[in-house]
Amino acid sequence: MKLTIVTAVLLGVLLTPTLAEDFPNPEGGNQIAVEGGYQALNLNNERHLATIEQQSTRGSWKTIWNYDNGFIATKVLPDRSCFICTMNREEFPGFDTLRRLIEENRILEGEEQPRREITFIVKGLVRDLNSYGPDISNMCRGIPSYLAYKVQGPQDRYNEGSCTTFDVMRTVDLKYCHGYDNV
Repeated sequence: MKLTIVTAVLLGVLLTPTLAEDFPNPEGGNQIAVEGGYQALNLNNERHLATIEQQSTRGSWKTIWNYDNGFIATKVLPDRSCFICTMNREEFPGFDTLRRLIEENRILEGEEQPRREITFIVKGLVRDLNSYGPDISNMCRGIPSYLAYKVQGPQDRYNEGSCTTFDVMRTVDLKYCHGYDNV
């Protein structure tokens, strides 16, 4: 009996730091307030995976940034759709700076902060979700999932009225638009 208790205590002590990296702080340590709700950041250090989720009266969504395989996916809950695209790591905050961004956002709350807008054109349906990794595949399974490509210049034309923008941690605006060929 004593061995079982000692084993349980040791496992709890050893696993707590590891599991703490996979789950957001329930006291709001990885959350920022947004209009009508909050955004929560969850980091998985082992897989270099960032999950940002917004719960808000203005719309709920979830985005996964996979720094290992270079893909991002954004699930739009009201529309029940998912957008998947390639991540240009130079345009996104570094994985190691994400926690610091949450803290800076709390300190500067209410002040306008510079943001990077990244515009993607939605082109077509994803045929095989598994090729984007298990996290993205699990999040997007069962709902229409679309490939999106970063706008490179004026030759990439899209319907401005079809765009949906997601403000991620007051740092990056992900803007998904339909091209004229798929409006």
